[in-house]
Amino acid sequence: MEYVKTGIGGLDPLFANGGYPKGNTVLVIGGPGSGKSIFSTQFICRGATEYGENGIYVTFDETPEKLKKNTAAFGWDLAALEAEKKVIIIDAASARAGAELRGEHSIQAGLDINNTIYELQKAIEEIGAKRLVIDSLSIMNLHAQNDAQIRTSMLRLSTALSATNVTSLIINDARTNKIGIHEFPPEAFVFDGVLTLNLDTDTQERRVAIRKMRGTKHVIGSFRFDITESGISVMP
Repeated sequence: MEYVKTGIGGLDPLFANGGYPKGNTVLVIGGPGSGKSIFSTQFICRGATEYGENGIYVTFDETPEKLKKNTAAFGWDLAALEAEKKVIIIDAASARAGAELRGEHSIQAGLDINNTIYELQKAIEEIGAKRLVIDSLSIMNLHAQNDAQIRTSMLRLSTALSATNVTSLIINDARTNKIGIHEFPPEAFVFDGVLTLNLDTDTQERRVAIRKMRGTKHVIGSFRFDITESGISVMP
């Protein structure tokens, strides 16, 4: 088994082997302000700049231009990584909003799981990607009629990604503060790992917990993390 550095300061030591098992699909669940997009962008950018692993970022919630602008504050130059063919940003937001598609990579023919998997496989092959982020799963699930349909679609997605041996973070919005503690969405049982990010509105502390990770032992518990000018850092 090979292991992949998370790119998140202080997170790797929480895994027995210093990172995610290579090829795992990891569900990252959190509410607004919990740091999900920063967490996932850091995984992609650090992979490309520090670990020699090209990455794919699929954005359903914001345009590539807005994503680049928001992440530039942390010193991550997604435009430069795109130009160097180290990162591909797949635009799945513009078509959903009825806006003009400008980029080379986009999902135009709907947000169904078959079309998404097809576009992902093309992009992965194009740059030999080793890392992938889908942000976020909630939009894809809007087309599902029930939990059984969600679980079936997510199983197909997880199986397809595992076949590529790409390590993936799948972002999802928490419906309540109990998600990851007393409640789990149906897709949590499909993917190889589950991480929860929480923002305590009383203390204004952010915390991360590893709820599940196949292929490696990990520390049980909830750990505070800060969002600094260089990204996320987990406190011991």
